[in-house]
Parts: sequence; C-alpha cells; structure tokens
Amino acid sequence: MKSVQLSELGPVAKDVKNGETVEVRDGNRIVATLVPLHQARLEERVQQLAAQGLVRLGSGEPWPEDFFTRPLPKADGSVLEQLLADRDED
Repeated sequence: MKSVQLSELGPVAKDVKNGETVEVRDGNRIVATLVPLHQARLEERVQQLAAQGLVRLGSGEPWPEDFFTRPLPKADGSVLEQLLADRDED
C-alpha cells in the first residue's frame, strides 16, 4: 500500500482533516474514497466487539461524584485472583 502526506492531497487535505469524506474521481468513475480515521464508526466497532463477547457495554449510568477521589479498596491476596473471581460471578 502506498502512503502519502496529507499535504500532498492539495485543496482536499483541509476537508479530510476536518472530518469530511472525499470521493476521488477519474471522470465520472469513483476510484477512491478518503475517509477520516476518526470517522471509523467507533460505535459500530464497539457493537461488533460486544457481539463477539470481547467487551461489555456500560449501563449508561453516570459514575458517582467521588469515584476518582474515594479511597481504594483493600485487597486480600492477589488482585488478579479477585478480578477473575468477580468476572466469574457475572
């Protein structure tokens, strides 16, 4: 695969950088489509991963206000063993 710098795309570079998808044509025939990387449909990819059982979707509920400031729980023994036990409970 060939790689080019965004600056080599000329006037369309700014459009692609700003999130616009651009079709490249040879006359009336479309020969390529430039799609910004951040438009890779993240939500669709997450849904695919969830369907494969590789990730779990969140509940959508907000985190408690003190989530980042509350004291960490005390772990008895191996943290890995506890994580695996918690996962098995679900």
